[in-house]
Amino acid sequence: MKINGVLVTALSNQDGYDFESRYFWPWSGTNEDPVTGATHTFMAKYWGNKLNKSKMKSFQCSERSGLMEVELLNEKQMTLESKAQIVLKGELRI
Repeated sequence: MKINGVLVTALSNQDGYDFESRYFWPWSGTNEDPVTGATHTFMAKYWGNKLNKSKMKSFQCSERSGLMEVELLNEKQMTLESKAQIVLKGELRI
C-alpha cells in the first residue's frame, strides 16, 4: 500500500470553529498542504455526523493556515467556501 498523505483532525476548542485539521504529504515534495479543500469533502460528512450539523466552520492550523465553511446540502452534494490567494496565473492557447 502506498501512502499519499496523512490527515489529522480534531474537534476545535477555538470559539467559532467546529473542527481543525492538518494535512501532511512529504511524499509529494511538499511537507504540508496549508489549506486542503479536497480533504474537507470527506471531513465535512465525518464531522457533520459527529456533531449533528450540516453547516460547520473549520480551521486548518498549518503554518500558513486557512479557514473554511462547509455545508452538507444532501447525501451527495456540499458547498465549501474560503478565501484564496492566487500564486500562479497563466494562459494556455491551443
